[in-house]
Amino acid sequence: MDVDTYDALKKISLHLNAKSKKDNGFGKTCQILLAITFCRLGFQVENYSSQGVDIDIWNHSQYPNFSVEVKTTIKDTVQLGEKDVEGLKKKEDEGYKTAFAVLPINSLSGWLIVNAKGIIKSSNIPLTRLNNKTRILPDLQKEVNQVFPKVIADYEIEILRRLSDDVLMYLDKNLEKEKINAALTDEEAEEDEKVDLTKNQFFRSDNASQFL
Repeated sequence: MDVDTYDALKKISLHLNAKSKKDNGFGKTCQILLAITFCRLGFQVENYSSQGVDIDIWNHSQYPNFSVEVKTTIKDTVQLGEKDVEGLKKKEDEGYKTAFAVLPINSLSGWLIVNAKGIIKSSNIPLTRLNNKTRILPDLQKEVNQVFPKVIADYEIEILRRLSDDVLMYLDKNLEKEKINAALTDEEAEEDEKVDLTKNQFFRSDNASQFL
């Protein structure tokens, strides 16, 4: 994570928690910003605000379908609750791969995107247990950390100028717009592929006719 993104997240956290030292939506704000990041990476995305897993992502050309539990932490550990475990198990039964997306707030490391398979009970998990080569999903983690700073840059000013109670609604509306934009981009890519295929077929046919 670059310093500008780190500073922006600190400002957003202070803004959202200005009325109280308790979490006033910073975790959910990061969750929606991550969902937007997944949209821009070409996934179809469903973000959840109630019980169960946090984000489902699917229909990507290079990655399997994932169900993602999102956590932010200021410690060297992250808390996994019983409901988190139950939600991930349910998604595994539905055929999803399961993953954790963990954002350590007090570091420049960026998002940890790791395989959640095999973690079957609630616990306070050390980040070192997650941040290792047997669990990290390196390609997806790299892409998320490349795109997330741009998402923060796009939304920081609007988040900071809004009342803290309005931020989640604002981001939810923009997530829906990002979904539409991602779908349109996919359709345009499909149309381009069809045009290229048609052109190739035409040129092959034309070249063949020259030898008849």
